[in-house]
Amino acid sequence: MNITLLTDAYKLTHWLQRPYGINHLYSYGEPRVGGRYKKVCIIGMQPILIKYFSQKVTKEDIEEGMEESLMTFGTDKYYPKEIWERVMRLGYFPLRIKSVPEGTLIDEGNVAFTIESTQDWFAPMISHFEDMLMWNWYSSSVATRSFYIKKAIKPIFEATSDVPDLVLPVAVNDFGFRGGTYSEGAIMGGIAHLVNFRGSDNMSASKAIKDFYGLKGRALSVWATEHSVATSWGKDDEIGYIKAQLERSAPEAITSIVTDSYDDINFLKQVVGDEEIKKLIIEKTGRVVLRPDSNDPLRNVCSYSEILGSIFGYSLNNKGYKVINHNVGIIQGDGMTETSIPKLYEEYVRTGWSADNVVTGSGGGLLEEDLTRDTSRWAIKLSYGEKDGVPFNTQKAPKSDMTKASKCGKLKLHKTHIRGSKPSFTTLESSKMSKEVFFGYADSLETVFENGEINKISFEQIIENANSYL
Repeated sequence: MNITLLTDAYKLTHWLQRPYGINHLYSYGEPRVGGRYKKVCIIGMQPILIKYFSQKVTKEDIEEGMEESLMTFGTDKYYPKEIWERVMRLGYFPLRIKSVPEGTLIDEGNVAFTIESTQDWFAPMISHFEDMLMWNWYSSSVATRSFYIKKAIKPIFEATSDVPDLVLPVAVNDFGFRGGTYSEGAIMGGIAHLVNFRGSDNMSASKAIKDFYGLKGRALSVWATEHSVATSWGKDDEIGYIKAQLERSAPEAITSIVTDSYDDINFLKQVVGDEEIKKLIIEKTGRVVLRPDSNDPLRNVCSYSEILGSIFGYSLNNKGYKVINHNVGIIQGDGMTETSIPKLYEEYVRTGWSADNVVTGSGGGLLEEDLTRDTSRWAIKLSYGEKDGVPFNTQKAPKSDMTKASKCGKLKLHKTHIRGSKPSFTTLESSKMSKEVFFGYADSLETVFENGEINKISFEQIIENANSYL
């Protein structure tokens, strides 16, 4: 991509609009107060820095930028040719970006990252990079959604499972790659989900974690059929269909079998319950999970549990909840969202069955449904600058909607929590205190980019950061 054009068209004109003499500008990004979540899990900065902020500006970029500006505005005078030529000779963007460590949950209304110029002549250009940094909104929104699902179901698994640490990481699976907003959106959403869980068919997201964060093999998936497999065997050979899956998958492999291509209840009773098939399932050391793809989810998991319990038997675990014998389970993928997944588990275990019996999968409900930049009211605003070397603070304060009032001055994200509680944060504004007092406070924002150099975080650390809030 041409980095000199990777912004809103109108921002190409901003370098000409500011007062003469501007030699330093400083902006910040935050999820403003009033969004869906009281705490927001920050994730996605490192891929943005590697993919976009590490690019070099080339002669071809500048020539193309001039041409596109001419076609867009009717003139090429708005395009900052001389500035981009200096960047090309310099070899990097003269910027400093600070961010809260990825995986951290910050309280709404707090600074998540800052960006400032490091060369006087580049100061008017920092708004050019706002769009790229703003893309944090999406991955952070998915990570937050996934985190709250995990936070809701973790106590259910701890109360009803003998092995919650084994089953919880794969209790929610990412089925969203096909329904993502093109590949990059699906990948970034997939990365965000994999902060909290390991179950995922989003293989490209797992590869991206390796590429951007250095961790291999984060996602886990299984041998799984879909309707195109089931229907290729035909309605009259469902025995052949399931037998092939049981015999062709590795004996120790988890095998997922879709059940409702025709009649799911008949499939369970007459096909899964067939003596030959039952014997194959019992002999298999790997888990066999049956997947309904229609009808009411709670009806599915409850009726399936009763039918499978009658076929294979069930045992009471140490918590007193029923577990289907022979490692047989259910995967519910249809209709699963951040509200329906916790509700499904809550109502299911009330019937006496352990959460162990059921895993879920979510596609659009995880990566797409009802997520926009305004989900957490993300915004980037200018708060500080220098003109002819003289500092000044700046702030947006619309009388008509003071929830959009921005912060003023340089900022610090200061950790504040009562002993033994989960950490929370408050944003300190240099405009509201003396320089000495402001300097004395610790800052949770860390420099992640400075003059072309990226200070990286490992995905293991991101996982640890997020887990500390559970």
